[in-house]
Amino acid sequence: MFKASISNAKDFSKAIESVSNLINEGEFHANEAALQLRTMDPSQIAMVSFSMPKESFKEYEADGEKIGVNFRSLTDVLKRARADESLEINLEEGKTRMVLRFKGASERKFVIPLLDLREGSTNPPEIDFAGKIRINGSYLKESLKDAELISSHVVLDASPEKFSISAEGDRGEVKINTEESSDAVVELNFSEEAKSMFPLEYLNDILKNVSSRTDVNLEMKTDAPLKIDYDIGKTNLTYFLAPRIETE
Repeated sequence: MFKASISNAKDFSKAIESVSNLINEGEFHANEAALQLRTMDPSQIAMVSFSMPKESFKEYEADGEKIGVNFRSLTDVLKRARADESLEINLEEGKTRMVLRFKGASERKFVIPLLDLREGSTNPPEIDFAGKIRINGSYLKESLKDAELISSHVVLDASPEKFSISAEGDRGEVKINTEESSDAVVELNFSEEAKSMFPLEYLNDILKNVSSRTDVNLEMKTDAPLKIDYDIGKTNLTYFLAPRIETE
């Protein structure tokens, strides 16, 4: 049996949208401890993990259910959440449809079909990162907007002293240097330089729902996947993004 209730429907909506920015379909695993998901995007460039612990819910019952959903359909419904509404979720008997009830000034009920995906396990890459930076999400997003004026790809470069974002193309060059002492940096801890290039489209999708109050963790190693994680409410979103390796 799966049944859950959430006091703040808007936070849950933002967390789910952060998944749907990258993937169309996926399978939640609802166990006793948490509602979780881990899957690859269709292009196999990015991996997304979603983890919402039992403590995040007002009420939570689960018994190992696997819940396949179309994220566009689910996101469209959740976007209808209002600031003062709570949300109840359960599966119909037979577990072929999900029922969502918004409760506030009125009660609104939506029913969406579930998918039989039968996804295999997806394990995160094992990487010995050179270090980590924790940075304000809005500052990071604005820096990426600067880079987007120049190119569709961006180079992230981190060292023990600073973090840089740069782009180069037919439209010119841009480089944003952020020192360890910057107010935007919460933590900068690298044992050596780490530098890689990534597609801006994916970075923008990953960070789309990050607010000015959110700090984002970036773990890096030269020419290795970038690990990005942040929280929306008590829900953790973790991503791995493959680098673009330039060949001469």
